[in-house]
Amino acid sequence: MDLSYTPEEEAFRKRVRDWVEANKPTREERGSHGGHLAWQARLHEAGFLGASWPVEHGGAGLSEMEQAILTEEMARGDAPQPVGTMGITWVGPAILKYGSDAQKKRFVSRILSGEDLWATGYSEPNAGSDMFNTQTRAVPDGDDYVINGQKVWTTQAHVANWFFLLVRTSSDGHKVAGLTVLLIPMDTPGVEVRPIQQITGDSEFNEVFLRDVRVPRDSILGNEGQGYEIVSSALINERAGIASGIRFDRSLEQLIDTARARGVSKDPVWRQEIADLAIKARIMRASGLRVLSDQLHGRFTPHTSAAMKCISTLLTQRFSETGVAIEGAKGVLLEGEGREGVDWAYRYLSDRMYTIAGGTSEIQRNIVAERILGLPRR
Repeated sequence: MDLSYTPEEEAFRKRVRDWVEANKPTREERGSHGGHLAWQARLHEAGFLGASWPVEHGGAGLSEMEQAILTEEMARGDAPQPVGTMGITWVGPAILKYGSDAQKKRFVSRILSGEDLWATGYSEPNAGSDMFNTQTRAVPDGDDYVINGQKVWTTQAHVANWFFLLVRTSSDGHKVAGLTVLLIPMDTPGVEVRPIQQITGDSEFNEVFLRDVRVPRDSILGNEGQGYEIVSSALINERAGIASGIRFDRSLEQLIDTARARGVSKDPVWRQEIADLAIKARIMRASGLRVLSDQLHGRFTPHTSAAMKCISTLLTQRFSETGVAIEGAKGVLLEGEGREGVDWAYRYLSDRMYTIAGGTSEIQRNIVAERILGLPRR
């Protein structure tokens, strides 16, 4: 097993690292929607968005290894995600794989440029990670579909202008067979977005109500009944990734800095806790390399990504819990932007969402139990 990088790959790493250091957003830019759009524009101009997408669709045409290095260095440099992450990470690859030529021409380059921002409509009040129970319906009516239903926990729907929407077009046969993906404008009559205030005070998530929403039949991505395949493929990108190891390394450095600042870095109890987290961070890094190896060799391993997502969620939350505990009484103060160092209280509250985001931890455990360990269903 060879985990070394070629001289060409190391040269690419240096180029990315230097660029990130010179171009990543200022504190002021990070605090505004316009600043995030400007950051996405710089990434696009540098060829660092859609890195592995075909050049003819505006991508950089980088190899999978170069894309992995790029992701690593963005995480290492604490560079924020572009505001169009939903489109870049999930919608764009899905359109490239399943879309018509007309859809690729219409959407792909605008995803990278930030002209189009996408929300993804999967979860519903009674169908979170259980896509089989999707109740939002799209009923054929002449050359159109008429959509009625509700989505919830819809990230960035309040700033998006397009919607990657999972609907039920049929109730015949297996529940999977009736699921379909539609691509619809957010300003279509009958679409209502209601932001949800989170425990942190932010409003990143939304409820989306669809009442007699009429869209043309050519809004479909792929074919009727192909929705489960398309969405499952997209979620693999959300649940696994080599950059998670780098992010945990950075969290470990921040935790050690906090322990030193609070004068507990030599306390044997806290040293043991931090050492345990360091070991688990290294395991996550090795697991990320395993996923990368699968990608490089064309091995399709969706069940491994479920395990990675579940473990990553637990470790992310444990880091912020430990940070709050080390800070003691100060750790429960939600002080916000003016605070020096890491705002562990904010991180603690924000990290609660990962139990649900990308598929609930309970569902991920079921997938691991049934499809990796081979345990029987109850």
